[in-house]
Amino acid sequence: MAFGLPMGLGLIIIAGAELLTANSCYLSAAVFEGKAKPLHMVYHMFFCFWGNLAGSLILVGLVYGTQLFHAEPAITTAAVYTVEYVEIKCTAGFGHVVARAFLCNWLVCLACYQATAAQDVLGKLAAIFFPVMAFVAVGYDHAVANMFIIPFGMMLGAPVTVGHYIVYSLIPTMIGNMTASIVMISFTYSMCYGTLPARIQKHVPLFAKVFGPVSQGASHESNMRDDSAHNRI
Repeated sequence: MAFGLPMGLGLIIIAGAELLTANSCYLSAAVFEGKAKPLHMVYHMFFCFWGNLAGSLILVGLVYGTQLFHAEPAITTAAVYTVEYVEIKCTAGFGHVVARAFLCNWLVCLACYQATAAQDVLGKLAAIFFPVMAFVAVGYDHAVANMFIIPFGMMLGAPVTVGHYIVYSLIPTMIGNMTASIVMISFTYSMCYGTLPARIQKHVPLFAKVFGPVSQGASHESNMRDDSAHNRI
């Protein structure tokens, strides 16, 4: 998994596909910068969620249909490990899963942010690999990754019901993933380098009194610097 998930995110970034947890970062940044409305973000995230879920479940069926996990040595190694892994994922406390998901998507969104700065495919893959490898190695929770591994473990015999998965894994993971991408990446970077401080100052005069005046021109100038380094392929 520590190799497969970085590869998967690399395929998504380079091919221009849609990933729910990454798009929550991109779209919320657009909202903070005044480039999109919150309703647009909700609309896109709704369809992205169901698309990612459908794709994950289709992949579960395809992988299960290969019967590779029903023959030796996979049946005694990979299959057993997968079942045990899914049990662990679905028996942690709600708050623990939220915390793990928060840390997970912080790393994933940093990987996406780094990848936008790379000029070539190898650079993007290198930028993605290490943050994603770190979250997999530690054991954090990613909503879309769990959309595959947990249903797959259920098909292999993990004693987990759909309701248990939704309540104790999907919901807390979504909360943690979305909070991290919006707060730790989009909001933070928009406050540091974007136009959000100037826009807040315009609508909330107290902001200028507490933090001092912010130049709208300076914010725009920072956005214009070498935009080519931040374009996706």
